[in-house]
Amino acid sequence: MALSDMLKKLRKEKGLTQKELAEKAGLPLRSIINYENEIREPNAKALVALELALGVSGAYLLGLESSPNFTPHETTDALNEFAKKYNELDDEGKQVLETFLNFAITSKSKQKTVIKFPKRAPTNKGLDNLDDNTINFPNMTPVKISEQSSAAGLGVYLGPESFTEYLVQDNELIRRTAFAVPVSGDSMEPKFHDGDIALVNFEPAEPGDIVVVTMDGLGYIKKLGNGVLLSLNKKYKPIPMKEDMRVNGKVIGILDPEWF
Repeated sequence: MALSDMLKKLRKEKGLTQKELAEKAGLPLRSIINYENEIREPNAKALVALELALGVSGAYLLGLESSPNFTPHETTDALNEFAKKYNELDDEGKQVLETFLNFAITSKSKQKTVIKFPKRAPTNKGLDNLDDNTINFPNMTPVKISEQSSAAGLGVYLGPESFTEYLVQDNELIRRTAFAVPVSGDSMEPKFHDGDIALVNFEPAEPGDIVVVTMDGLGYIKKLGNGVLLSLNKKYKPIPMKEDMRVNGKVIGILDPEWF
């Protein structure tokens, strides 16, 4: 069973609405909606929150185990010790740890965290058959979307092979879009939330603009400051720019889920 279906099933078994589950897990309502609609999968931090809220293991949620196999009383000491060490870290250290946890979970499931859409843009290779040549997608246009999140927090790798084309509704904002990147984390709230898909183009960026940048080979969504990358969420400290920092594009909006 897919994670989206499992999450929905467990939530209903607990008699919870999406809003109630979000509050119990300490997650944004938007994230729960995105998880259940297969728009994105939870990162390591969100997965732990869902484990505790639903009383099941993360492996069970991901469909890797047939038994919930969750015993809070046996793991309380370990979790408390982990939480103690986690709270001793500064913001950058916490973000590094979350990135490693995300990588570990992805490796265990042997699946990429991808943004799932109803219609993938056809490739040239698929146009050899007559049926392929006559497929019609009215008012739809392709947009390149990264299969990896650009963290509103610590950066993640955004190589060219990590992009896939999907069909979305054609409009002026989409026509201005060069590519799109999912947002992970809460450091750009209240403007951008975990699970949002940021639309990016190549217009010149100035201090004060929200941009997608790469630095040390990792991707970030941040506000461009003078010598620093800024978060909109005040609990996150500015990140000093380095010599290898590159502005990949300016964020011009958010992809509306109703457009696909």
